Amino acid sequence: LYTHWQRTFLHPMLANFDAPSREETACTRTVANTPQQALTLLDDPTFVEAARTFAAKLLAAPVNDDAGRIALAFVEALARAPREKESRSLAAFLGTQRDYFRTHPDDARKLLRVGIAPA
Repeated sequence: LYTHWQRTFLHPMLANFDAPSREETACTRTVANTPQQALTLLDDPTFVEAARTFAAKLLAAPVNDDAGRIALAFVEALARAPREKESRSLAAFLGTQRDYFRTHPDDARKLLRVGIAPA
């Protein structure tokens, strides 16, 4: 991920993920898990577009079912196969999201317009 990094102004997304100051060397990083991080991943246009293009890559793969796409997503993103519980949980989540966007097509169209990558 490439982004503008200004020494005197830390990008808000980087601040949410506890990026160290550029003014001095940081040998260790602070590890935190905050609500701001989750909101950044869900709402920041950069991450929404990245998720959308990742989904498009999965849909274009020669896999014909949801379980196969979930397995492929894990291998692509985490370099491992999903555990059974993870697969079940994600399949259920995918089902609820699919149902939601079928009944709210305007919301689906809005998501497809996020970012500069073509829909």
